[in-house]
Amino acid sequence: MLKPILIGISPNIQADDVWLALKLLFKPHIWQSGPGLAKLTRAIKQYFPGYYCYLVNAGRTALYLALKSLELKPGDEVIHLDFTCDVVPEAVVKAGGIPVPVKDLTRPKITPRTKALIAQHTFGVPDDLTKLQAICRQYRLVLIEDCAHSLGASYQGKPVGSFGDLAVLSFGRDKVISSVFGGALLSRKALVLPQLAYPGKGWIVKQLFHPLLMSVAVPTYFYGGKLLIWLARSLGLITLPLKALPAALMPNALAQLALNQWGKLNQLNRHRQTLARYYAQSLKLSFDQQGIYLRYPVSVGQPKAVIAAGKLKHLLLGNWYENKLVNLPTHIKINLADARRVTEFIKKYV
Repeated sequence: MLKPILIGISPNIQADDVWLALKLLFKPHIWQSGPGLAKLTRAIKQYFPGYYCYLVNAGRTALYLALKSLELKPGDEVIHLDFTCDVVPEAVVKAGGIPVPVKDLTRPKITPRTKALIAQHTFGVPDDLTKLQAICRQYRLVLIEDCAHSLGASYQGKPVGSFGDLAVLSFGRDKVISSVFGGALLSRKALVLPQLAYPGKGWIVKQLFHPLLMSVAVPTYFYGGKLLIWLARSLGLITLPLKALPAALMPNALAQLALNQWGKLNQLNRHRQTLARYYAQSLKLSFDQQGIYLRYPVSVGQPKAVIAAGKLKHLLLGNWYENKLVNLPTHIKINLADARRVTEFIKKYV
């Protein structure tokens, strides 16, 4: 049976994460509040000294709250990269601002209504923070670092996320570390945030079930696992990643899953860098030593056709964002033999 090679679908889940989720399922008294929240907050603040930390149910919630804290007025603008996930401009609009997409963050369209700039660190490769800080100082803009792709990356020896006035972390199912849902907002000053509640226990149990399901469905994805995931979604046993998500606090159960993965952050990122370096060398493409490469991006003609061809060979590659690139997997479940198989497939299209 040919091993399925998948870019996403909870790629970080390992046996210890599955076992932890199973144990937590039998502890409903600590699903919402509990010691994991304080421990995760402490770990994050140790990694990002000088920042306040607010745990929430998703990275998009953290971004919305970051923007909301700016008290944007009608007509206020927020600059972001045009090559991004839809949740970024959606968060700007929800917070009362106008999203201004640009192709190059170091050459933004500044107007008297510009209030903030969002650095994205796409695929875990740091933006030019020296230039972005200078721009923000010159025009008195708030610098927000969106670290959904880049937790653990560095810029000039400092962790990405420690340069902005605000920073956003995501612990979504396909991010650097994963707790199915979850995120954090970091701020250099204390914030007064809207009153948020914990998600209901019914929602939490679905997230705890998710690692158990994926531990079975992912290894058999092309042999029935895909159908198993579809059935679970149809029956409402798991939650879609991009489903409308009300702002809420991060529940303790998911904080404990995130904390377990936090302890593996360096291991997970070293593995990503090893595979990204291999892809770069094999395909004669670029590699940034500072990046952690959540995914390795490759420019090809007709990405949709390439991804479709990959599926025939049991390779499920990615297309973040739009259809300009094909993303290659770098996660912990992909070994060098798998990376060679991916490279042999993709090199004819590069």
